[in-house]
Amino acid sequence: MLRGVLARASAVATVAFFMLLPALAHAAPIEFVEQRRNFMIFDDVDGTVENANWFNREPFYQAYYPIEAGFLKAHADDSQFIVVYTTFSLVKGVGAFYQSLANDVAGIGYQKAADLDPIIPAEFFDDTPDSQFQGMLHMNDWHKFLLPGNIGFNDKWISLVFGQELGHAWLAFVHAELGDSPPDAMLGRARAHWSFYLHTDGSPVEGQRWTDNGDGSFTAAKLDKYQFSDLDLYLMGLMGADEVQPWFLIEDPHDCPDSNLEDKACADPSGHSFKADQYRVHGTRKDITIKDVIDVEGPRVPAYPDATSAFDLSFILVKRPGETLCDDELAALDEIVDRSIAEWVGQTRGRATLVNRTHVDTEPDPGPACDMPVDTTTEGTTVTEGTATEGTATEGTATGDDTGPTPTTDAPGTGSTTNDPGSSSNSDGGQQTESGCGCRHTPTAPLLSTLLLPLLLPLLRRRRSA
Repeated sequence: MLRGVLARASAVATVAFFMLLPALAHAAPIEFVEQRRNFMIFDDVDGTVENANWFNREPFYQAYYPIEAGFLKAHADDSQFIVVYTTFSLVKGVGAFYQSLANDVAGIGYQKAADLDPIIPAEFFDDTPDSQFQGMLHMNDWHKFLLPGNIGFNDKWISLVFGQELGHAWLAFVHAELGDSPPDAMLGRARAHWSFYLHTDGSPVEGQRWTDNGDGSFTAAKLDKYQFSDLDLYLMGLMGADEVQPWFLIEDPHDCPDSNLEDKACADPSGHSFKADQYRVHGTRKDITIKDVIDVEGPRVPAYPDATSAFDLSFILVKRPGETLCDDELAALDEIVDRSIAEWVGQTRGRATLVNRTHVDTEPDPGPACDMPVDTTTEGTTVTEGTATEGTATEGTATGDDTGPTPTTDAPGTGSTTNDPGSSSNSDGGQQTESGCGCRHTPTAPLLSTLLLPLLLPLLRRRRSA
């Protein structure tokens, strides 16, 4: 029966694709410019990518299909995911997003994603019948993955954003049988991320690493690194149902002494981060098991160990025609790709493998020298607590108690950030986010000035020659 559903969904997607052809006629495919060690560079020849409306179905594909066509003209069709970085920022204040292009997995709540996301047409679908692509990660301006006020790479931001965007291929939409509680009580922002009050062991798809203090209070730890929970790994097809340990949700949260909100109000369930070194809350513990999820969603099909655990990705940089990246910048993006892959595999506890299909072993020709002199005494560093990412969440997350609003964006198809079923608004300063699958991301971290890029060179050269 599943095959029949998939066949019908594929047929509908194919018809939809051909219906879009007249509208796509004016959109030129991106044009290949250069192969780097870990990624390929393309020109956005007519501004289609830079000026796209990514938040409704038809305009999304008007911008996506030129990316796919231009990429496949220069590279083999061998990846499930395409990861797009740009030299320009996404419009509408969104920082990064994942968009599903196809789904053939049952039991992970994608019928609910289809109800929320204006681009996903059904639980089972294939909008890329001419390629293997299952999802697109738009990572935005690649400079966002560098430290804003220091020298080096923002490893916390890489861990959080790349972890969450790729995690959204499977997460987080499921409901559970929770007795008197709503079946979607585990969900937070946009009904596509875990609740602030769900114990997720520090998942990049939000929730917290909560400790039950045994006296009706709970404490969340502040994290620099993120790790997928047992539930995450089950939904990703990387863990069997019999391995998933019970977890819990904190209900009726109250008395939050660490809150940074007015009158010490507790964070909204749609929040993610917090300002204090830890976050304490009083509430009622509700224990949850994987059976509670399966009772609502059915079993995952395909299930572990038959599900895929090795995923192929292609990484591209889309730039404006005439833009030139210097050698230090090219090496920095190579490093960001390496770190993103390593972080994500670590987040799965080594249960998954990522293969970069745009990696080449031969060293590419150096780019032009950067204008600024290089400070050879400066080391690259990693992010620590108290940096610009503290209090920041991914994808436009409504932060738990952050110190101010982040850029506000319009909800897809509504022209408003309020009263939309998928939008998120809480008491953290009025932050509101993109609706849809909840894979939209508004950063609060400022960009690193390009003047700092040459200072990364000593670290990069050592790694490139290793």
